[in-house]
Amino acid sequence: MRDEYVFKDSVLERVKALPVLAGTLEVTVEMSANFYEVPVDTVKAILRRHRSEFNEYGETRVLRGGELAKLRCWVHDAPTMQKTSVLTLISRRGLLRIGMLLTESEVARSVRSYLLNVEQIASKEQRAWSMEREVSKRERRRLTDAVQAFGDGNPFVYANYTNLVYRVLFDTDAPGLRKLYGLDPDDNIRDAFSTEDLRNVVDVETAISSLLRLGYGYQEIRDELLGRSANFRRDAA
Repeated sequence: MRDEYVFKDSVLERVKALPVLAGTLEVTVEMSANFYEVPVDTVKAILRRHRSEFNEYGETRVLRGGELAKLRCWVHDAPTMQKTSVLTLISRRGLLRIGMLLTESEVARSVRSYLLNVEQIASKEQRAWSMEREVSKRERRRLTDAVQAFGDGNPFVYANYTNLVYRVLFDTDAPGLRKLYGLDPDDNIRDAFSTEDLRNVVDVETAISSLLRLGYGYQEIRDELLGRSANFRRDAA
């Protein structure tokens, strides 16, 4: 299954911005760890355990001596590269294969969900919606982590921030949206959103996460976002 999907490496950029080394289409082990938001040792372990699989398709290569010196001439902003005498580079296909092997990565889960589910949908609009849905799930996890780490301990804090997102974008709360879309209590509200709505939700949740980490309290965040609500509404329904 990995061999079947590994050629669809364009999915990587749909899930998250993908950095590459200047003059190549490759990434270092450190860059791949940053992309999937896991420790460097985790990526090294995957490459070691599945070495034959990566080698079979030429998805990694090791630079030494003159080849490494040549690459250093192109790339000046990677201190790790300047110090090492051996450097492992991973192709885009190799980076995608890592995502299919990782078990503890939200980014990797989004990549796999896209490959296994979204690619089977014929409609271009449905593919776009499904991709945004995967991204919104990951960003929602970031928000809940930020609330847990920096929130004020209010037992209703998660519901408060969720309703704040909806208030900023739609001038209503979760019950109001359920009524608007005719949803049952067990239905997920976000499944009713358009692609653009999902993008807007991600923007607001990202803003809340950032403000929480800067030490803002709920009331300050509420006042800040409601005062700037027009900036977040890009054709929100």
